[in-house]
Amino acid sequence: MRILYLSRVRLNPYVDLLARGVEEADPEIHTQQHRTLSWARMNLDWRWRILHLHWIELQYNYGSVPHDKAELDLNAFLDKLARIRKQGRKIVYTVHNIDHHEGLHPDLNQRANRWIFQHADAIHVHNRFTAEQAARRYGRTEKVFIIPHGNYIGVYPRQIPRSKARQRLGIPERHFVYLCLGQMRPYKGLEELIAAFLKLDMPDATLLLAGHIANPDYAKKLKRLAGDHPNIRLFPSFVPPEEIQIYCHASDICVLPYRDATTSGAALLAFSFGSPIIAPAIGPFPELLGKNERGMLFHPREHDLETVLAQARELPLAEMGQAARAFAEARDWRTIGAQHARVYRDLLR
Repeated sequence: MRILYLSRVRLNPYVDLLARGVEEADPEIHTQQHRTLSWARMNLDWRWRILHLHWIELQYNYGSVPHDKAELDLNAFLDKLARIRKQGRKIVYTVHNIDHHEGLHPDLNQRANRWIFQHADAIHVHNRFTAEQAARRYGRTEKVFIIPHGNYIGVYPRQIPRSKARQRLGIPERHFVYLCLGQMRPYKGLEELIAAFLKLDMPDATLLLAGHIANPDYAKKLKRLAGDHPNIRLFPSFVPPEEIQIYCHASDICVLPYRDATTSGAALLAFSFGSPIIAPAIGPFPELLGKNERGMLFHPREHDLETVLAQARELPLAEMGQAARAFAEARDWRTIGAQHARVYRDLLR
């Protein structure tokens, strides 16, 4: 059995890890990966029987694409998916996002979602929240499989200890450090995080923000908000894989102040490094944090992020970190790969 994974995301190793987990769990399954789907690949390569699609929005809206161009690309892509179904091949769709994070071309996003939720042979979601969204918004209730997001244990190095990580970043050893790591985009609520940190006025705390900022205007906005505050450290550039450990090991807790979320690889990354998180009580986060065993939830409507940031300093962080790491360890990719393999085999049975 051959599975074709289709994804334009390369910085996030999610698809690589999934493919490896599937092949380890079921040696009779062979995987291949491509960024885009060509007519030649569809019509000449008959080895693959299942297309497993990720991030459908990036197949027609990759980068800053004008609406007319995005619409043409979506039309062509949906034509290819329809042809695949006529060929007797199966389509599996993993729901990483229901809505485009920046809200670009919402009419096209809605149309793509309607097609894929109606026609995909199987829908894969990472949590109950997304399954409920699929049912409520698109009426999809059958062949919706909840298989959790896997961990990032072993993906990134972990040799640099806390003291050296802080030395590298110029952070005092006695400081309490809040970390927000990853590509900086408006939907992640960084403006609210900076504002809450500034209101607390904690001279012995550091807010560490690290990640690529694609939008120059947004970069200027964050720099203006942070100002020249000595305890806000802004690193607005891509973090190489080997340096992720520096930021994670230098921090006490990770903060994910998202305004919207369907799933969260960032939470699994933090848990893989044994770090608890602060996150909003929306989307996947209540399920990920449990009863505050692996961090703390804040409530965006109550604007209590500031309060939770202050309370985090009194948490049993070592105990929460152990619980976070155990949570991540339970989500190994071989186990997850076996669950996906069963879905694939059921579709072809």
